[in-house]
Amino acid sequence: MTVAEIFREVSLSPDGPLRWGNSNIDECGKGVYVVARVEDPTVGCKACDLKFTDPHPPVNDRKYELRRWFRNEPVLYIGQTTRSLRKRIKQFYDQEVGKKGPHAGGQVVKLLDFDLWVYWSATPDPVNVEKKMISVFKKQVGKPPFANGERGKPKRIRCSN
Repeated sequence: MTVAEIFREVSLSPDGPLRWGNSNIDECGKGVYVVARVEDPTVGCKACDLKFTDPHPPVNDRKYELRRWFRNEPVLYIGQTTRSLRKRIKQFYDQEVGKKGPHAGGQVVKLLDFDLWVYWSATPDPVNVEKKMISVFKKQVGKPPFANGERGKPKRIRCSN
């Protein structure tokens, strides 16, 4: 499922992309955002295995991460904020793996060895829009996006240190 399709399903158009790590998103309103493996929101991606930046990443359960990996899906994470998109995405960039905040959800993204891109869109109802985006993805693909995790499973990486 492409980035554009997910946004289209909730009657939004994605802004961006910006390369992962670029905190210059100029949207100060609330909204939704997607972290993806593609620079073009209208295309899928080449099938590939899960690659971490560290051969022994600090993940809870490597088998769990491998089970939820989608080799052909460009979308890795769908998020929302009722505050500033600029601030929330910067919090994601600044998150230290294993810490509780400021953005504990989806932090496995920070361990991936891929070129990543961020798309976003302002919306007056980000909480419900995010739920619908994840639901649409899950309906088409069978599970939530990789870094969103599964209901009842840990979304935050807990380091043993």
